Amino acid sequence: MAQTMTDWGYSIEGAEVPPIISVDDFRLLVPNLSADDDQLEAVLGGVSAAIRNWCGWHVAPALSCTFVGHGEGRLLMLPGMGVTEVDSLKIGGSAVDASAYEWTAAGMVRLCGDAFPDAWRSVECAYTAGFTAAAIGQVVAQVASNALVAAPGVREEHAGQVGITYNQTGSGISGGVSLLGRDVELLAPYKLARAW
Repeated sequence: MAQTMTDWGYSIEGAEVPPIISVDDFRLLVPNLSADDDQLEAVLGGVSAAIRNWCGWHVAPALSCTFVGHGEGRLLMLPGMGVTEVDSLKIGGSAVDASAYEWTAAGMVRLCGDAFPDAWRSVECAYTAGFTAAAIGQVVAQVASNALVAAPGVREEHAGQVGITYNQTGSGISGGVSLLGRDVELLAPYKLARAW
């Protein structure tokens, strides 16, 4: 299957990273908001991208990934969490036996004896990482709902003594996708603390 390079420094199997939740998932989480499927797909794609860029990796769903980079000492930090499998590890193009390393769900791979070479792009690791959409689906639905109901470019209107303030996607921002403070707090456990 074809590999696609992500914006976060690793490749995935397939043509593209799917949205975190589907249109059908959104409709289950937010049954009373009316929007056509094309509009929902566009907004869910934008929300998924905003969340992933803030977190520094694809977050959900679980995907088959390949990272090419370098380790430090005996430790290799993968750009992801929710690791459920390390399929292979290669150093300098040579396969490493699975008994020669161990790994954690947090995305750490440790050699049991030797150290990784002090060379850029000397390590290749194939692994599966990511959480179920249910883990952060409500955050995606909340951000998408806010983007869908906020009138773009209009914050408030006044006519004589009567005034209306419209829904905003952020402080002083009308329309579009914005991660609010509450969203960032809910996403904090999924944010990678390291950069590649």
